[in-house]
Amino acid sequence: MNTAIVLYDGDCQFCKKWVCFAQSKLKKNKISFLAFSSVEALKIAKDFQIKNHNSAVYIQDNVVFLKSRAVLKICKQLQFPYNCLWISKIFPTFLLDFAYTFIAKRRLKLMHNNQCCNG
Repeated sequence: MNTAIVLYDGDCQFCKKWVCFAQSKLKKNKISFLAFSSVEALKIAKDFQIKNHNSAVYIQDNVVFLKSRAVLKICKQLQFPYNCLWISKIFPTFLLDFAYTFIAKRRLKLMHNNQCCNG
């Protein structure tokens, strides 16, 4: 699988806005973004036995990355300077996941119902 797959919460405006940002900054279009609510995403989640739909999921070459590691994998494929965030991988996963969870719990408050992209 050359193209990575990212599963995300399509009902969350913060997540949708972040996906729109990432799509606009990709070096090459090698990521397919799928909302968890889509039929295709649900099938992929079932195939990979992904039960946590409260996390970003990055899948490439049949390897699944969750939470902060998923975000860092996406960042690695973004244009400069955003790809520099990849260097954060030097920090322990538990610290990065703590930051991910901190933001995830507050994501609805961060957006104030703003719309993403074209809707």
